[in-house]
Amino acid sequence: MEKKAISVHTKYTLGGILFGLSFPIFSQFIDCLLNDLDFNWASIIIIHQRNVIHYVVDTAPIVLGAAGFLLGLTHQKKNDSNRQLRIINKSLDTLTYKITHDLRGPALNIKALTEILSTSNATLSDTKKEELIDKINESVASWLLTFEDFMSLLRHEKSGALEQKKCSLQDTVSDLIQVLDYDIQESGAKIKTDFTKGPFVFVSEIYLNSILKNLITNAIKYRHAEREPEINISSFDDDGMVKIIFSDNGSGIDLDKYGDKLFTLFERFGEKPEIQGSGIGLYLVKDQIEKNNGSIMAQSKPGEGTIFTIHLPITS
Repeated sequence: MEKKAISVHTKYTLGGILFGLSFPIFSQFIDCLLNDLDFNWASIIIIHQRNVIHYVVDTAPIVLGAAGFLLGLTHQKKNDSNRQLRIINKSLDTLTYKITHDLRGPALNIKALTEILSTSNATLSDTKKEELIDKINESVASWLLTFEDFMSLLRHEKSGALEQKKCSLQDTVSDLIQVLDYDIQESGAKIKTDFTKGPFVFVSEIYLNSILKNLITNAIKYRHAEREPEINISSFDDDGMVKIIFSDNGSGIDLDKYGDKLFTLFERFGEKPEIQGSGIGLYLVKDQIEKNNGSIMAQSKPGEGTIFTIHLPITS
């Protein structure tokens, strides 16, 4: 967005300079006529030697145009910084509320369960103790998962613009398959890829990793109860962009019900409350894609899986 804003300012500033230059050129032409001289460089030099005020008149549009460009650029950067700060502040306000809600709940559960375990230890059966310990472990796991999601969001908001470069989709997915090996093996997930028609994208490597990791983990987490998860990822050259098709056969999303909130921060759309999550993943996916000058859209039906269509630049 910043590059686009700068290019617009540059275009209009250069236009202003060129427009301003037309006045001294016109004045040179008139001066040549009044002094009975041909309109050429030799005549212009003669006129400047006769009257040095022409130097001021001729250079003023360039100086003023350059000064205007620098002022406009500084103003644009200030506006971009203020806008980013407003976005971060809004996210932090929401984050503060969610911390008090999502982190406080598991902490209170742990506190209550440990109190029961400590005060009633002598009268509890071994089976009851095991149940309490299991519930404590579940609350701790929930707390840690929520904490990691929040830390991921904070790192994302703090990172700002990251260096973009040519990235291999196949290498990124291959690395993620190794990182997510346990989840993939435990769920029986099958991941198929075909990047032959669009192997590279020009993006932030860190963001690309995060985008695909969130989509893969979501596909595994929200898999259909009656079938093993299948994930297909392919890419195509699409009019100067790379179109990435990410599809799964999971539980799907009711877009009629949730479509307008699909990529909203802290929104969840699964019908299974036992599946843990904070609703940060898809928000990060969309935000990271857009920060890399791309776009994302979703197609989904409950019980039939989800298809994400992503466009990312192929060059800078």
